[in-house]
Amino acid sequence: MKVLAADLDALCRRLRRERKVALAVHEKPDPDALGAASGMLDLFAQLDVAAKLYVSEGEHLPLAEVLLPAGGVLRGDPPDDAALYALDCGSASRLALPRRRSVAVNIDHHHDNPRYGGLAFVRGEASSTCELVCDVARALGMRPSPQAAAALYAGISFDTGHFHHDSTTASTFLTAAWLVGLGADPRTLYVLLYEGRSEASLRLRARAVAGARRIARGKALIALVTAEDYAATGGGPDDTEGVVDALRGVRGVEVAALVKEQPQGARSRVSLRSQTIDVSAVAAVNGGGGHRLAAGFSSDDSPEEVITWLSSELERRLSTGSS
Repeated sequence: MKVLAADLDALCRRLRRERKVALAVHEKPDPDALGAASGMLDLFAQLDVAAKLYVSEGEHLPLAEVLLPAGGVLRGDPPDDAALYALDCGSASRLALPRRRSVAVNIDHHHDNPRYGGLAFVRGEASSTCELVCDVARALGMRPSPQAAAALYAGISFDTGHFHHDSTTASTFLTAAWLVGLGADPRTLYVLLYEGRSEASLRLRARAVAGARRIARGKALIALVTAEDYAATGGGPDDTEGVVDALRGVRGVEVAALVKEQPQGARSRVSLRSQTIDVSAVAAVNGGGGHRLAAGFSSDDSPEEVITWLSSELERRLSTGSS
């Protein structure tokens, strides 16, 4: 019998003892967060444990109709008698819940996760939280359903930039192949995640890229999307997916940033990507976080104020080689 790591073994033993569970993910959840939730809901169903994903009212869940099982999501506070599992969330303060709750289990792959909660299964080197959920399933000797397999594959694909980020390992490909064997359709999921965008999305992305500003002697590019851009194109904040990655792909660019004006909540939202420096450290200055080469934060400052600060910060880090 394979010997499990102590934290994974403790998690498996706890899973088998649970009776009622509430799952939570980070604010503005992405396919990795929702795919991990889908995978855990499926595991709990197989274990005959009552489980739901809880989110705040108004929280947008992209592709939820595909990634999550029908009836798997409830809006509002989890019941006090349910053990709270935090998924794909580097900080307990960023959970998409109406109020803070004590976290029983923390499953995550962000390198800056402080390992909060009663039990932490955190692997900063893992490609995605979805890959960790697959590790849990295999440790339990369980196989995700076809729908859960598709959701887990989608999360891995999304968080690895479709298998090209430096967190992608041989284990990642083996896990993806395992999920395909269980029913995930790579072509269908690729189209779902990366194609089929609206004309408004195309026009919004074009405006963002056309207005990108070079700083730090061309080593960084910063793009801005404002309320005026949304109005002119008919697009919205969710239609900017991929812009910051396109900027990072420009020859000679080491850091790319996208600053978005938000219609509600925090005034500005920033996405950061890098080839060389730790942008999670930049995000952390403003209460954000993420991965070393992909991070983000929100701010109540105006987009132009954020750009002014960000330009100065990136100039300093790129000129000194500070990470």
